[in-house]
Order: sequence, then structure tokens, then C-alpha cells
Amino acid sequence: MQFKPTTTQPKPNYDTDFTRDLLRTLTKTARARPNETGAEYNERYTAIATAFAAFAPRDPVEQMLAAQFIAAHHAALDCLALAMAAEDAPEHTRLHRIHATLNRAMNTTLRQLTQAQARPADSLAPPPVIEVPAQPEPVVALKPLQHPIHREKQRGADGRVFDFKRDPAKMSDEELEAAIAHAKAEEARMNGTRTS
Repeated sequence: MQFKPTTTQPKPNYDTDFTRDLLRTLTKTARARPNETGAEYNERYTAIATAFAAFAPRDPVEQMLAAQFIAAHHAALDCLALAMAAEDAPEHTRLHRIHATLNRAMNTTLRQLTQAQARPADSLAPPPVIEVPAQPEPVVALKPLQHPIHREKQRGADGRVFDFKRDPAKMSDEELEAAIAHAKAEEARMNGTRTS
């Protein structure tokens, strides 16, 4: 015998820009596979959108609460996975405590979402009607976020830029002497700064 639901819920309306941005941000809370392909990213996005739609949020407030619940769910699962892999007993215990804290946060969020969904429909701001949130464009491969660090290279007395990562064995005698002189000058400057 097949299960048939007794009540049917109306499909929620989604605000395109807000919901798409929320779902993209929420997708980042689910751990990506190493060297994830575009197809795998779309699977992860679809799983997030499915979990999100299960809460049937009717307006942006309910959408934010549903997103918080799903994000806490992913963090709690990550904590359990890391706790099982931890060889150190204190680390194992710490991760289980974080998991318990996340579970409490999920329960609180679920209560708030239930209270928000108990509001009458006429108190909601009517968003534009969109049946299903659209998926993003397929991504070929995701790379980790990289924040370049720009450091200005220090100049010597003669105005030349010294590259301290360069191998001293490959420097000419003049370059090596200039680098040593520059290092001594920097040390003297630092010592003068400390004493003053």
C-alpha cells in the first residue's frame, strides 16, 4: 500500500533574487568534495534546495530561519564526522560538545520557524510568484577562495628592491653584500625602534 498525504500544502512563492542568493550562500555550508566538478556542485545545490523547500517558507523571514536550520544541520554533521576521525580524546569530546550546541540551536530555530509559520497568511508580505528557485549556471570546477597578500618589498639605501626569498648561492657578490648590509640596517633600525 502506497502512502498518500491527507493534506496538501500550497507551493510557496519565492522572491527570485533573495532566494537565489540565500541558496547560493547556504550551499557553501555543505562541505564541497575535493576537486568538485560543476555536476557535483549542482547536486549539492539541488540537495540544499530540496531541504529548503521541505520547510515551505512563505516569506523572507521564514526563508532565513529555514536556511539557519539547514546550515546548523550541515555543521552538526561535519562535527560528528570530524569527531569520529579524531584520534585525540579531548578533541573528540570538544567536537561532540559543539555538536550538542548546534543541536540546541537547531531546536531553537525550528521553534522560531514554527511560530513564524503559525502567522496568518494575510500578515505576510506578498513576494513575486516563482514556482521553483532556479539553479545557478554550471560551474566547471570550484577553486578555494584565495586572498592575495600584497606586501611592498623593502628597498635598500641604493633604491634596489631586495628579494629575501632568493637563494644567496645564486646571488652575485655585490647583491649578497647589499642584502647583508640591508639586513644589518633593518636590524639596527628595529633595535632603535625597540629602545625608543
